[in-house]
Amino acid sequence: MSSTYSFSRKCRSALAGVLGSLVLFVGPLAGVANAQDEGGANRLNDSSAVRTAMSNNPTLRVALLDLQRINESVRLEEGRYPYTLTLDAGLTRSASPRAAAGKDVVVSTGESLGLGAQVSRTFPTGTRAAARVDGSYDMSRQPEKSGPRYGTSARVSVTQPLMRGSGTELGEQQLRVARINRTASELSRDRVASEIARDVLVAYWELWYAEAAVDIETNALALAKRQRDEAKQRIDTGALAPVEILSFETRVASLEEGVVSAQTDQRRRGLNLARTMGATGGFSTNYLAEIGQEPVVSPMPLRQAAVEDALANSPEIRELNAQLRLAQEQIKVSGDSYRPRLDLDAYLQFAGQGYQEVHPAFEQLVTARATSAHVGITYEMPLDDARRNAERTRDLLAVRVSEQRLLAARQRIQTEVETMLEQERASRVRLQMAETTAGIAEKQVAAVTERYELGAAISVEVQQAEDELRKARMRAVRARIDLVTAEVQRSHATGALLTRLADQPALAQTTPPPQQPAE
Repeated sequence: MSSTYSFSRKCRSALAGVLGSLVLFVGPLAGVANAQDEGGANRLNDSSAVRTAMSNNPTLRVALLDLQRINESVRLEEGRYPYTLTLDAGLTRSASPRAAAGKDVVVSTGESLGLGAQVSRTFPTGTRAAARVDGSYDMSRQPEKSGPRYGTSARVSVTQPLMRGSGTELGEQQLRVARINRTASELSRDRVASEIARDVLVAYWELWYAEAAVDIETNALALAKRQRDEAKQRIDTGALAPVEILSFETRVASLEEGVVSAQTDQRRRGLNLARTMGATGGFSTNYLAEIGQEPVVSPMPLRQAAVEDALANSPEIRELNAQLRLAQEQIKVSGDSYRPRLDLDAYLQFAGQGYQEVHPAFEQLVTARATSAHVGITYEMPLDDARRNAERTRDLLAVRVSEQRLLAARQRIQTEVETMLEQERASRVRLQMAETTAGIAEKQVAAVTERYELGAAISVEVQQAEDELRKARMRAVRARIDLVTAEVQRSHATGALLTRLADQPALAQTTPPPQQPAE
């Protein structure tokens, strides 16, 4: 574990590929790469425990699926302003009565056919443009004349908002929001993955401690049984009084209780690790730690560097920063829909008409003999600003809430990191003292045993010395595990845990090359 925790975007993107590939490509039991012992238990190390958790944990799968969903939202917003083709056609049959000379009523009938095609688009600036072509056929039947008329027209129109809905600040706002949400989702995925890794590593090292405790208790029991058997032999030879055997039997019984208690605690911690890894859904839950894997203790980091790393790289702070950016983005266009509307619109139209022949209609259209132009302006305003003011006030308060949440999180995380550093410092002192005590206890056991064999000490003194040695070893193991778990907690708080895992070959080799996340 490194004492310097730089969490660059490159490292985060590399880890993103690792995590995504693990969850999507590794099977439910992939990466466990462990051997089963005689009792059918799965023995695994810390890397394989993390790999199993990353492939099984449903919370991380949810985070990855949510990121995929938001990626599609970004794609949706990137295509927000497409060109639109509109085709329309209509056939009408009409009959119109008309009064003629005298009392006669003349009914004129006719059929008309209209065809139209339009291409339009709205641009991020708010501009709406359209180009339309129309063609018509009109057949009228009247008593004095009848015959088909042909019409054509082409129009180009543009509408530009000058106030409400104007500019890319509003037109591209949803795209910017989608990209901020994507960044927030990436950070949420990293936070979830870091929390899972933290919980798995803590559970793994607690299981490691439980197995070490079983090993210490079992060795102490085996030694006690050997001493009891030796005492029986000395009683048989008359070198020891029969009553002396009682203290040995008592010690054996007490240590047997200790072994059973340690084994129960080991099984409980193994089940907790299985639950944390997400391997309880019908899979084997009998896990053992790689007891030969000694926990590595890194140098103590500088307080100021650790606090600065936490404030800069903490997953929680990064998420809150993204939420603040989202609120700040929203305030930029707050109340726009309630602003006065001022639109400038214009169009240019060419038309043609033909009677009983088609080509005059097209000839007039091409030569622009009948040209129309229009420029207009439209103004609209609400008579009160109550809704606009309320919306802006609401969004301003949302920004302030996000700022205060970020400030509170920074203060809390700084305190947490300083507390973790103090706990880590205390664990280092405890570990050093416990190892020193264990060394002294070993010498004490050797000295008392030698005196006992010479007849200068009684068996109770030997047992007491061995108990002190056993307790000192347990305290040393406990202090080492406390130190390792404190480092894991600090790495998570400073945002460095995922970087450390991404640098582990055992974890990285199981995944394809990572992909760079989008900006």
